[in-house]
Amino acid sequence: MKVILRIGTLLLAMFFLVACQPEEDQSIEDHEDITTVGMLQHIVYFYLNEDVTAEEKTDFEEGLNRLLSIEEVYFYQVGIPGKTADRDVTDHDFGYSISSWFQTMDEYEVYAEHPVHLEFIDDY
Repeated sequence: MKVILRIGTLLLAMFFLVACQPEEDQSIEDHEDITTVGMLQHIVYFYLNEDVTAEEKTDFEEGLNRLLSIEEVYFYQVGIPGKTADRDVTDHDFGYSISSWFQTMDEYEVYAEHPVHLEFIDDY
């Protein structure tokens, strides 16, 4: 199974956000002591092929779990599109999104070249 990654989205996936905090949501309550202010935030949107099966989605989710277990990932969140109203500024077409935080650029670079990350890119 290959997941279609829009090149433009990938180019925008990495941001240096100074004084950024993750948006508050239900899952953040489990991580009250996580602070991401001033960290590197890496955001990726995954657009799935229309013919993806339930088994392939499960496989992809397992791949995400392996990817996000890389030691250099300080904190992460996985999301799916919300059931919000259609608007010109709202994208409901992606299948999954990940936001991951890294304490330093060096840690991000280790993650970017990590064998698990490279395998994930090849597989999906």
